[in-house]
Amino acid sequence: MRERFNTVAVAIPAQQFHVRCHVSIERQVPVMTDFAVRLLHLTGPLEINAMQEYFGLSSNQTIDLIDLLRSEGLVEESGGRYSLTSYAEGRFVGSSDDLPRFTRIVERQSRPVFELLSYTPIPKALSGTYWDNALELEWASNDEAHGQTVERAEAAFHQHFLDIERFQQDEEWRRAFSCYKVDSITSGRPFNVPLPVHFEVDLDGNVEFDVDTQLDLLPDELRSRVRRLTADRIGSLKAHSDYFKGFVDFFEDALLLRYLPVSRADGKSASSVIQSGHKLVLRKPLDFDFQRYIREVHGGADGEVYDDKRSRALLGALYMPKNQDRLVEALSAAADHFKRAATADTSYPLEMLWVIPETDLWGRTELVRRFIERLSATIANVWGEPVDVVGIAPALQDEPVERIRKRGNLLLDAGFSKVYLGPSIARFERFETMVLPGVYGAAMYQWKVPSMDVLSVPIGFGTHSPKALHRLSKLARNAGANALHRVWRGSGKDGEDRKLKYTAASASDFLYLDDFVMD
Repeated sequence: MRERFNTVAVAIPAQQFHVRCHVSIERQVPVMTDFAVRLLHLTGPLEINAMQEYFGLSSNQTIDLIDLLRSEGLVEESGGRYSLTSYAEGRFVGSSDDLPRFTRIVERQSRPVFELLSYTPIPKALSGTYWDNALELEWASNDEAHGQTVERAEAAFHQHFLDIERFQQDEEWRRAFSCYKVDSITSGRPFNVPLPVHFEVDLDGNVEFDVDTQLDLLPDELRSRVRRLTADRIGSLKAHSDYFKGFVDFFEDALLLRYLPVSRADGKSASSVIQSGHKLVLRKPLDFDFQRYIREVHGGADGEVYDDKRSRALLGALYMPKNQDRLVEALSAAADHFKRAATADTSYPLEMLWVIPETDLWGRTELVRRFIERLSATIANVWGEPVDVVGIAPALQDEPVERIRKRGNLLLDAGFSKVYLGPSIARFERFETMVLPGVYGAAMYQWKVPSMDVLSVPIGFGTHSPKALHRLSKLARNAGANALHRVWRGSGKDGEDRKLKYTAASASDFLYLDDFVMD
């Protein structure tokens, strides 16, 4: 059994170019001209009487057809028989369906996107998913031509012209057959094309990753390079301390507790001794029986329901499609229950708070944006109006303001209404929580896989348990109170008002959560 638990977009440097050029496109010819050329191509030289009989024409009509073919340079006569000229025979060269192709030269503007490593054109399926929050790779280049983007793009435009036409012209009849000449070419600003990388874990906690099938559109050498650099980038990630037991204890999660090791009277986990040949080997105890947890809790692919049906086990990032579906369905039911139980004095929560864990692999995908849209739309559907989804993200105490603003901007682009940033509380740095206070929430822990300390698999639950909701709200309150920066955009229609705004955070912004917390 393997489970996909995260999707991370890696950044491929790319650039769009504006190309003015003249191209060869198909032109329409009279039906009789087309069929006459096809006939002579199949039969070889024919006498005029044979052509007259084949088409069922009169003598004058046949002469008119021959004159038309001659004026187009398509036929020539020899010994009373008519055959195709070399020009006419050339109309069949490169034809996959053995049909003649008549062309004309026209001016065209093209806007191809090239990746800047091998200058392969990128189809709209990739270049149209522009997303800045991708994991950047170390694209070191010793290429002497590095930086000569316009010259290399022009050469690549000629080399890959047919692919570019296929990417840009959905209808085949609109595509040109060749580029006659490039009149001018200008470059746009460089950007990153996000290429999805999917992470999967097996029963033993071993993690594998593979690049999305869209990578098949790129050359073999580049595909190999992407995989290699992705592995290098993952290997350079920061390792974190383990607070998994603290996560289980904080939420008093009875399900996860079943898979923790049995402790000795002194509170320490017992080590196991195994025999290897004639030697006794002391083995470090597992901090979590992941294999048994996966088999028993997620073997049915739905996640075990527990806590008097108030909680469901979750595996993988909250924004992964399967978890999205479960959480949206549960949120809708919980919001409906809250509405039906509400009185005239009931205060509805106006914000959903999402505390982001400290890991470089979180949220490097457009799945986050889709999930936030679904969350807000779900509440709007039940309550009649949406709620703001607020992000609380980790940031170092002395992190430069420009980096704070950039990170905040990326999270706003992902759909958050506003973002708070500040240092994580050490023992909660691997916690991820999402809560609509008093209604529904989820908690995940970034569990370190045994095979690689820098990689983690999110493990946790979604819940409408009152006790768990109190604790989720408490975590959100504490994380918010620890924030140093606040980033948002204005809500007005004026362009100036919509610009990115940055201020110091205030702990008072989260005082309302006291109403949802039982200390």
